[in-house]
Amino acid sequence: MLNNTNANHDSRRFLWLAVYAGLLIFVGGRWNLPLAAWLAPVFAIRFYRTGDSAWHGFLWLWLATALPVIVGWHGATAMRHMHPVAEPLFFAATTPISLVPYVLDRRFAHRFAPSLWLTLVFPVAFTAVDFFSAVGSPFGSFGASAYAQRDVTWLMQLTAVTGLWGIAFITSWFASVASFAWEAGFRWQRIGRVVLVYTGVLAVIVGFGMGRLLLAPPAQTDVLVAGFSLPGTQVNDLTASGDNRGFEIATRTLHAGQLAQVRSAAEEGAQIVVLQEGAGLGFTADVERLLADAAAIAQQEQVYIVLPTFAIDPTNQTQPENIVHIIDPSGVVVLTHTKFGGTQFEGSVAGSGVLQTVDTPFGRLSAVICWDADFPDVMRQAGAQGVDLMFIPSNDWYELRDIHAGMATFRAVENGMAIFRQTGAGVSLVADAYGRIISRVDGFAAEDGKGLAVQQMVWTPSAAADTLYPVVGDSFGWAMQVGLLGLLALLWLTRRRPVKAGERNAITAPSQPASAHRDELSTVDPA
Repeated sequence: MLNNTNANHDSRRFLWLAVYAGLLIFVGGRWNLPLAAWLAPVFAIRFYRTGDSAWHGFLWLWLATALPVIVGWHGATAMRHMHPVAEPLFFAATTPISLVPYVLDRRFAHRFAPSLWLTLVFPVAFTAVDFFSAVGSPFGSFGASAYAQRDVTWLMQLTAVTGLWGIAFITSWFASVASFAWEAGFRWQRIGRVVLVYTGVLAVIVGFGMGRLLLAPPAQTDVLVAGFSLPGTQVNDLTASGDNRGFEIATRTLHAGQLAQVRSAAEEGAQIVVLQEGAGLGFTADVERLLADAAAIAQQEQVYIVLPTFAIDPTNQTQPENIVHIIDPSGVVVLTHTKFGGTQFEGSVAGSGVLQTVDTPFGRLSAVICWDADFPDVMRQAGAQGVDLMFIPSNDWYELRDIHAGMATFRAVENGMAIFRQTGAGVSLVADAYGRIISRVDGFAAEDGKGLAVQQMVWTPSAAADTLYPVVGDSFGWAMQVGLLGLLALLWLTRRRPVKAGERNAITAPSQPASAHRDELSTVDPA
């Protein structure tokens, strides 16, 4: 009878693990469902807390995390360009770091009686690890848990105060509270205070987000902006490959066509024209000629032009330069920004990361390139400088298109600025200072993996909104780091603390046999 009871218990545990793995496929990656990020950790916590062996449970949890992430993010990272196995190996190797919160949660759950403060262990550790993974990473904040909440506009408003890390905290705290309620058999007399506290905090966040959206004043200035991207990978397919003459002819033809489109957009009434990242690809001399020709059109048509270029030294003695220029109606280049994010993957010169701005009749403008927008700590310069409208010319690929476009909208909310993201081989979009999408065009709308030409002609709001994030920065994330250190110190200080029988029973759900927890406290956890 006892063996049958244990077998049933193990079956339930692995059912929870399977549910966790299934939900994880839909967290943040190619098939994102925001609710899955709230629910998945509930089942992972339940699985890991109730097993006899911490090490065996950890290995199962590692497997159940790595495989869904590999599937859900397949082809969506820059490692896809390195080697076919680079991406799965990376995810498999880094998964243990993401599981540290579960290890700490188990340790605390088996050492202390259930309480309100104990529900904070998992969210503090989860947020701290999430923040740690982004700080100093060459990938920036790519993969941060908050991005799973893209398109949940009311929740995104929290980033105007806490950055990404407030979202990581509130979603992971839900998992901890739900697990607490589950273990208590959902009996209100045992869980009421904890549930009410969490619900109160969540209600404040919902009220803040909804109120901020409902009370947002209309933009004082609108500017008609036109953007266009080339079909497919037309820019990416152009390579020098030893045939310098053929490359020159191809890029000059490309430039001529793009200049004609710029002029056409201006004649249709556009006040600013934006091109995709790398639109001005070519040898250095041809890029200089393109800039001169674009300046002439800007002056003739009285239009601003946001022109990204990718200048290649034909002698290969210097690195390429990936730069975005803003040309004003007098034909003067008034802003030049060199890409700093992800340049190691494309071999171009790395910029300083110092954002430039220019004041215009349409407000204060700025521009960065693609991967630059994945670094919120750098991008908050825009909020500090009161940028009204940020241009983000980009170049993505099929698997990345929704992920990367969604990430960019968080920069709008954090810094209280509108963004205009014109993307080759991806999703082009316009969002206001509250992250609300005004225009969205999928360059792969045919869902066949082959890019289409993308054009946008959008009345774009250009007016900054007040936010705290540019002032306080990542203070919330750093506070979670301090909290994590405190948790580790507490574990060390209480390492010999005896656990009373009543406390042990308190963490066991009524439906579980006592034998399911034998030797729990003597087990060495992988912490």
